[in-house]
Amino acid sequence: MSIFDKVKEMFGGTTDKLQNVPEQAKNAADDTMNKAHDAAGQAKDATTDAAQQAKDSVQDAGQSTGNMIDDLRGKAEDMAHQGIDKTRDMASGATGGKFDEHIDKGAQMAKDAADKIDGKQG
Repeated sequence: MSIFDKVKEMFGGTTDKLQNVPEQAKNAADDTMNKAHDAAGQAKDATTDAAQQAKDSVQDAGQSTGNMIDDLRGKAEDMAHQGIDKTRDMASGATGGKFDEHIDKGAQMAKDAADKIDGKQG
């Protein structure tokens, strides 16, 4: 028996395991590639989902901001009307009602201008 036979006997007696090493390595590499491909697909899906959520959040914020601006314009218009009414009442009281016709005309002109604050007539 040669030394090579002794070595074969020590390592299981056959060389089948050693002959399959390239195939085993190829199979392991294929498995690793498949797992990497799957992980990349999952990462892509997660990134796409996160991007869509961010886009939706920005759109929601834009709509919310638009609604807040409309509300503020409406409030500004209402406050302008209240200020005009108070000024008209004070002017009327200061003149004893003598110039109410002119004061009312000026107040109406001011209210017409204030009606344009929210971008809508009336």
